This record gives sequence, C-alpha cells and structure tokens, in this order.
Amino acid sequence: MPWSDPSRPKFRRIGCVAHQRPGAGSLIPRRRRSARQDTRLLLLAASVLIAFIANAAGLLAGVTIVLPHLFYLPIILAAYWFPRRGIVFSLALALGYLALILPFTGGDAGAVVSALSRAGVFAAVGAVVSFLSIRLREQEERYRGIFDNSEAGTFIVAPGASGPRIEEANYVGAALLGFTAKNLAGKHVAGFFEDPGAWEALAADIDRDGTVYEYETTLCRIDGTAVLVLVSAGRLPDGRIVLTLVDITARKNAEDALRRTNAKLNMLGHLTRSDLAAAVSGLLGRITVGMREFDDPAVRNYLESLEENARVVQRRAEITRDYQDLGVRPPDWQPVQRVIREVTSCLLLPGISVRAWVERLEVFADPMLDRVFSNLIENAARHGKTVSSVVITYRILDDGLSISIEDDGVGIPEVEKERIFDYGVGIEGGLGLFLVREILAITNMTIRETGTPGRGARFEIHVPPGGYRII
Repeated sequence: MPWSDPSRPKFRRIGCVAHQRPGAGSLIPRRRRSARQDTRLLLLAASVLIAFIANAAGLLAGVTIVLPHLFYLPIILAAYWFPRRGIVFSLALALGYLALILPFTGGDAGAVVSALSRAGVFAAVGAVVSFLSIRLREQEERYRGIFDNSEAGTFIVAPGASGPRIEEANYVGAALLGFTAKNLAGKHVAGFFEDPGAWEALAADIDRDGTVYEYETTLCRIDGTAVLVLVSAGRLPDGRIVLTLVDITARKNAEDALRRTNAKLNMLGHLTRSDLAAAVSGLLGRITVGMREFDDPAVRNYLESLEENARVVQRRAEITRDYQDLGVRPPDWQPVQRVIREVTSCLLLPGISVRAWVERLEVFADPMLDRVFSNLIENAARHGKTVSSVVITYRILDDGLSISIEDDGVGIPEVEKERIFDYGVGIEGGLGLFLVREILAITNMTIRETGTPGRGARFEIHVPPGGYRII
C-alpha cells in the first residue's frame, strides 16, 4: 500500500452530469507526483539507514547519548510526509532501536529503562507530528477545494522585483482572462487592468485597510476584450495578496440595456401623454363651445358628463407623468430626516406642524422616496380635516423596522383602510397612495394604515432587514 493517499480529481456538477474542469484537481501531474513520492521514500530510507549505522557504530565505540537523536529525523519526515502511516513507522523504528540497543545494556536496569523511555518518546513524537500533519493536510485540502472549485476567479499574487506577479490561479480566474492556469503563472497582474492606475489604487487600499471588497474595475483578456469585474482582495501574512474576481459584464450589459429601454419607454410615454393631453384639451374646448351654443338641458347634461369624463382622463394622464420616473434611477441609501425636511419646505401647510424624529435613519429606497412622504403629508392636510400636527417616528422590530406617519385628524374608516391604496382612488390628490405603495415595493418595503377612526390616521411603512441603517 502506498504511503500517501492518491488525490481525487475535483468535479464540477452541471445538471445531472459531472464534468471535470480543465486544470482542476491536483495541480501536480500524476507522473511528477509519483516521482516526488519516490524521492521522499528514498530520502526516508537513507535517513533510517544512516541513523541505524551511526548508532551501531556509536554503541560499538561506547557512545549511547547523542547518536539516538538521529532517529528523530526519519520519524518527523515520515510523520509529516506520510501522516497516516507515521505512527506505525515511529513504532517500528522504536522497536528497531530497542532491538539494536538492548543487547548492549548488559542487563543494566537503568540502561534498559532509558532505552524503553527513549523508544516511547520516538513513538510519541511520531504520533504528535502525524496528528498535526493530518490536521494541516485536511485544512489544506479544504482550502484547496475552495480555491479550485470556486465560481469566482481566484488569484494568488506574489511581490517581485519587477512588480507583483500572479503566482497561482484557479480555472475560473484563468478562463476569465483567456489563459490556462499554467500559462497565467508568472504574468504581471497590473498588465491585466485596463486603467494603468487601477492596480496601484487597489494595492494602496489593500496596504491601508488590509482588505478590499467589491472594487469595480475593468480587465483586459488576452484577445483584447474588456471584462467588467468586482474585485475583493486581502493581504496574506506572508505578504502575498489573494484576489477574488466576479465577472459582472453580463449584468452590466443587462443593466445598460434596461436603462436604454427605460429611456425609450419614458420618451414614448412622454410623447403619448403629450398627444393625449392635446387631444383632451381639444375635446374640452369643443365641449365648452357646445355648452355655449346649445340651451337644451338634455344636451347640456350630456356635455357636462362628457366634460367630467374628459377631466378624469386628463387627471390620469397627469399621474402617468409621475409614474414614468418610477424605477428609472437605481435605489440608494437616503437619509429620511433630510428627505422629510426638503419635502415640508416645499409644501403649503397652514396651521399644521410636521415633526420628524428619524435622525440618523437611512433607508435603501427608490429616489422617488420624497414623493412618498409628500403624498402622505398632503393627504393628511387635505383629508384629515382637523389635522394640526403630523408626527413621524420609527422603531426597530424583530423583522425589520417600522416608520410611522401619524396625524391627529379624523382618521380613515375601517372599510377604507385597504381600498385607499387601489389604483384610481385619490386621483384628485395628485400622485395617489397607489403610487406610494409602488415606490416602496421597489425595495421590498410595504405600507398599511393602522390608525383609529376618529382619532387620526397612521401609516406604517415596514422596512425589511438590511433595508435600513442607523448611522
């Protein structure tokens, strides 16, 4: 049985079929690994032979103290190189040592005890080194498996006289740059950055902070193709740097395509709304002319109903103007206190005080978050009738955070609490609570009305975990 266990090839599973990655598995070819194992066995045999010859010569010369320490060398080598056989080897070597030295003790009890103690130490040293080596080997295999089989490109960058070079790369990282792992070793890492100063900036951040996360940059493949990546990096204790790259080219392209599509849809919506507004204005003008020309009550009632329907279309067209900006810009962290302060500075709220107690609170929301608060505050002023104050607070919950917008008006009847968020309700108010709910839903926030009829309205916005932070 060989001293070391054969390494197992690593596989990448796709669907129900396992495919071995090119270059994955052991980094050393099987033939080279076998040659290295033969070399180790040769060195081990030589050290054992030297230890026995030296000790036999010493015993013949009367030297019994120093030379037995030579046995530590083959014991440590065997336990480190072949840890699963190290204990057996050290026991065999200890027995061989006893077989060598006991005939020279002459029955002296002290010499026998000394020989037995030394043999026991040999076995103990072999056991300890074998155990530590097995643990070290298991950790090495674990991290090697993570390195080789990671879906992210991973590189080990070592400092060099002519600049940092790639010392090792996994299959994904090499394929990301159009190389094989073997051909990529030794290349200057800075040469793969499209911006010559990007590597220096990244290295400076690593030197300052020790680690860098989600550093967005552009790399160049061997064929000249640009690749957008997110880089995470950290410095190892020996001075090397480990880089992890995630290809975000497809995601960025999709985002750009979506952005262009949204821009076209917005333009189309603007043109359509303008045409619709012009048509409705023309229709209203003709209705006005008709009402001046006809005195028949039936005709006037008919024209008045047409005018009311036309104005409904006109108001809904205005809503689409607000709605077209929804989701155009990416969500971002927004300080709630500042958003409310800017909103209230633009609203006419005679006799109504707005007090916000949300300092240091930020939420991850669509840039139209200001429309949420402006609509809620305007609704309180317009429909609350007896409203004199609006208070905005927050509280942290087990499942996230709740922002409350509470007034002291007449409140909302129970049967209306959910209906007020439906499309078409509150059109006269401009944006409508329907759009408020849609704005919040972009970042998985929800809103509901929980006030008590007759005592005031209270809207509660639920922010999911990770969607808020206290700074």
